[in-house]
Amino acid sequence: ADPSAKASSPVLSSWNPKSSTPCLWQGITCSPQNRVISLSLPNIFLNISSLPSQLSSLSSLQLLNLSSTNISGSIPPSFGKLIHLRLLDLSSNSLTGSIPQELGQLSLLQFLFLNSNGLSGGIPPQLGNLTSLQVLCLQDNLLNGSIPSQMGSLVSLQQFRIGGNPDLTGEIPTQLGLLTNLTTFGAAATGLSGSIPSTFGNLINLQTLSLYDTEVSGSIPPELGLCSELRNLYLHMNKLTGSIPPQLGKLQKVTSLLLWGNALTGSIPAEISNCSSLVVLDASANDLSGKIPSDIGKLGVLEQLHLSDNSLIGLIPWEISNCSSLTTLQLDKNKLSGAIPWQIGNLKQLQSFFLWGNSVSGTIPSSFGNCTELYSIDLSRNKLTGSIPEEIFSLKKLSKLLLLGNSLSGELPRSVSNCQSLVRLRLGENRLSGQIPKEIGQLQNLVFLDLYMNHFTGSLPSEIANITVLELLDVHNNHINGEIPSQLGELVNLEQLDLSRNSFTGEIPLSFGNFSYLNKLILNSNLLTGSIPKSFQNLQKLTLLDLSYNRLSGEIPSEIGYITSLTISLDLSSNMFTGEIPESMSGLRQLQSLDLSHNMLHGRIKVLGSLTSLTFLNISFNNFSGPIPVTPFFRTLSYNSYLQNLNLCESVDGSTCSSSLMRKTRLRSAKTVALVSVILASVTIAVLASWYLVIRNHRYMMEKSAGASSSSPGAEDFSYPWTFIPFQRLNFTIDNILDCLKDENVIGKGCSGIVYKAEMPNGELIAVKKLWRTKDDEEPTVDSFAAEIQILGHIRHRNIVKLLGYCSNKSVKLLLYNYIPNGNLQQLLRGNRNLSWEVRYKIAVGSAQGLAYLHHDCKPAILHRDVKCNNILLDSKFEAYLADFGLAKLMNSPNYHHAMSRVAGSYGYIAPEYGYTMNITEKSDVYSYGVVLLEILSGRSAVESQVGDGVHIVEWVKKKMGSFEPAASILDAKLRGMPDQLVQEMLQTLGIAMFCVNSSPAERPTMKEVVALLMEVKTQPEEWGKTSQPLIKQSSNQS
Repeated sequence: ADPSAKASSPVLSSWNPKSSTPCLWQGITCSPQNRVISLSLPNIFLNISSLPSQLSSLSSLQLLNLSSTNISGSIPPSFGKLIHLRLLDLSSNSLTGSIPQELGQLSLLQFLFLNSNGLSGGIPPQLGNLTSLQVLCLQDNLLNGSIPSQMGSLVSLQQFRIGGNPDLTGEIPTQLGLLTNLTTFGAAATGLSGSIPSTFGNLINLQTLSLYDTEVSGSIPPELGLCSELRNLYLHMNKLTGSIPPQLGKLQKVTSLLLWGNALTGSIPAEISNCSSLVVLDASANDLSGKIPSDIGKLGVLEQLHLSDNSLIGLIPWEISNCSSLTTLQLDKNKLSGAIPWQIGNLKQLQSFFLWGNSVSGTIPSSFGNCTELYSIDLSRNKLTGSIPEEIFSLKKLSKLLLLGNSLSGELPRSVSNCQSLVRLRLGENRLSGQIPKEIGQLQNLVFLDLYMNHFTGSLPSEIANITVLELLDVHNNHINGEIPSQLGELVNLEQLDLSRNSFTGEIPLSFGNFSYLNKLILNSNLLTGSIPKSFQNLQKLTLLDLSYNRLSGEIPSEIGYITSLTISLDLSSNMFTGEIPESMSGLRQLQSLDLSHNMLHGRIKVLGSLTSLTFLNISFNNFSGPIPVTPFFRTLSYNSYLQNLNLCESVDGSTCSSSLMRKTRLRSAKTVALVSVILASVTIAVLASWYLVIRNHRYMMEKSAGASSSSPGAEDFSYPWTFIPFQRLNFTIDNILDCLKDENVIGKGCSGIVYKAEMPNGELIAVKKLWRTKDDEEPTVDSFAAEIQILGHIRHRNIVKLLGYCSNKSVKLLLYNYIPNGNLQQLLRGNRNLSWEVRYKIAVGSAQGLAYLHHDCKPAILHRDVKCNNILLDSKFEAYLADFGLAKLMNSPNYHHAMSRVAGSYGYIAPEYGYTMNITEKSDVYSYGVVLLEILSGRSAVESQVGDGVHIVEWVKKKMGSFEPAASILDAKLRGMPDQLVQEMLQTLGIAMFCVNSSPAERPTMKEVVALLMEVKTQPEEWGKTSQPLIKQSSNQS
């Protein structure tokens, strides 16, 4: 025994090398002939760096169990000599390398557990020789290649688990249909493609088919209906098409049928009602049509029914009320009509009912009051009428009641106070009237209160201040009058307060300064008087302040300038403010929109020149005077921004008026100057571009004449000697790599080289980048190969493509990367896939984390210099990986400034300061990331050259934000119509993107700050309503 191993584990204290026999050692079992037949040490911390090959000398060994022992290294091929072995369990360790084909010699082996390691390479076809094998567990590794057809020879196999190997590709062999003893087939979270073999219908003993989160396509084979023992059928998150086969109705033992997240069409077959054991049915997020079959009411043990996000029509069948075990009913985002059946009240176990986004009409059944287990109801965005039944407020467990966007009328009953469990009460966009009951203040757990766009009258009850956990209060667009209760200042957790478009009178309470978490305060379109409270200085998280269209007076307090968190908008327009703009407002350097129009302000506007983040400004209809600031932003403003400020004048230096001519003449001159400037700039750019093209073409012709074509291997010298330096253990040679450098393997070309997809002899896929050749006399410090090696060799981050190694000879330089199989972000956004907000958000966060690692965790810091959608690769789970560091440089390189003189980045993503300073910093990467974020949100390209107005995405967004269109119009059409909370998350992310593309580098956030801001955006799904997927423990199904 290894003494170090002995010291690492007290369990091995009995292992004495001086013993005459090991048969008394713990974990060892011997035969009557004193031959070791079993070595079992599971869940013991051995910490062995490699498996001893000497174990193969135990020629009588029948059982070897070293699971969860922290063993690393590879599996010795000599284990193939253990010909009596019946069980081999090496699971849950840190094993690497490939599975030895020699294991195929273990003809008596019945159980093989190699799951939960870091094994790579392909599945050896020789394993098909193990005709006694009953359990084969290879899940949760790094295996690649395809499933060998020889696996169909494992006639005794009962469990076959290969899930959690994202690089496992190819089609599922039809030969697996020969495994008639199979009870479990798990291949989830892999890259498998093609269709589900119809031969699976022969698997008469199959109980679990786990084939979700793959690239599998085609239709669901009707033959699956012959798998009479099937309990769990998991086919969700694939690319399945066609209809749901009626033959699935023969599966009388099936308990879970998960088909969500595919592209299934047609109607739901009535035969599904014959699946009498069904507990979970989820067919959401497809394109199913037709009516919900009434026979579904025959499913007496059904607990979860998820049919959301389809195109179902017709009535909700009352027969669903016969599903007496139902806890979850999700029918949202369909085209259902008619009334909600009153019989729903018979579902005594019902916990959540989602019906939002349909065309359901009629009244809300009072029978909901019988569903005593209900904790979430969402009937938003329908055509419901009548009043809210008081019986709903008798539900003791109800935490979320969402009725937004209907035509409900009547008063909000005082009995609302009986529902003490309420966390979210969202009743906006209805026709509710009367006074808001003061009893609402008794809801001590309420976090969201939405009553906006109704017909409420009377005063706002001060008792609302008793709801100390309240985070959102929105009563805009009602007929509420009287003064704003000063007690509201006690709501110290408030994050959004919207009292706009009512008839509030009196002054803004001083107590509003207590809102230390408030980020949006909207009081516009009321009858408020008095001045702005100086206590507003305490609102240090405020991003938007709208006090427009009131009767506020006095000077703008200097304290406003100290609310440095104001980033979105400050609107003080249409009031009666006097005096000058306070100098302190120069501190609002992140503010994007400022409206001071229609007041009685005077004095100079020089201070506004300090607001470098502005994208919109209106100071019209005041009495401002003096010169207009001379900044790039002010040069873009039209006359409409200054209307009726007769004493304002143009200026050359920003301090004095440039002419005594009339305003109109000055404007005409300014326009002429601007026009000439634009023309001169355009001509200059054209000349520079032409010069660049001439030089580039000249270089190209020189290289071509010298026979230095960089895309043809034949034109380059691939002779030895080669230098091959791996950054980890690699199971291939330089010759294996060179064999793959063929035109048919090209998968991309970048600014620094051409990329090949290369399959190694062991089945492993890698990406090989062959760098463009540099001129012999070019300085080595600007050689992109040297830059990449210095940087990437030591980078290890989950969101950065891993450099496996590099090779070079006297003229060719190759970089070896992990192959990422799912394309890049640009391909994903340009495709016709309905990308959910969750996927987009995941990609945004992942790429931001990768970039933050380069900027903040690498010493010295690293610039990417070419952040764009093309350079964000995606795996099968949409995890983002930053790629193409061909332009990356160490920030403190001795030749840093020399290196920076090269063109940095790609058209559409280059920060504006590069045009006039040629200086690149980490803030240039931040700008490029901001452009990517705008593309993720809007679905547009950085520059739309084919459609629309052809403007750059940043300018397009700024134009939209400065118009009267709602901010949501910027979002991709595929994202609109989502729940209100999700739209808010997207708009918050939009604010972060605009923060990143600020024209001033100093005002952009760092990438570490960007990551922190993005992490604050996301609200947990249970906080906004829909959860279309049942809570199935993936760990038990995936494999």
